[in-house]
Amino acid sequence: MEKETYYVNLNPISMDDVSRMKIPDSNLIQYEIRADAKELEQLDHLLNETQAHDLESRNLFTFRHFDESIEETDRHEFQRGMDHVLEKIYELGTPETKQKIEEAHILNDDPKRNMRKPPH
Repeated sequence: MEKETYYVNLNPISMDDVSRMKIPDSNLIQYEIRADAKELEQLDHLLNETQAHDLESRNLFTFRHFDESIEETDRHEFQRGMDHVLEKIYELGTPETKQKIEEAHILNDDPKRNMRKPPH
């Protein structure tokens, strides 16, 4: 399959948007990737799952946010999703994207970090 260029931003409001065109906004961090259809589908799935979980954990119409153990579990799950998204972006990223990610130190280099069980 042929790879094409796409731009991914991790803005919480539009996290699930992957664009073929770079958005002209200097305040928006966009990651340039090269992906074929299957890789793009995998990334879309990760983005949608992470976005859905983030929105679910922010549900203010419940009393779940008063339970610290549930909130900690939500943060843990969201962070694990973001780690997977960033790993995929790095994997598909152009050399410039990989450099940006490395310089920002946002990849999870500690495999045990997400293995820790949230407190109960």
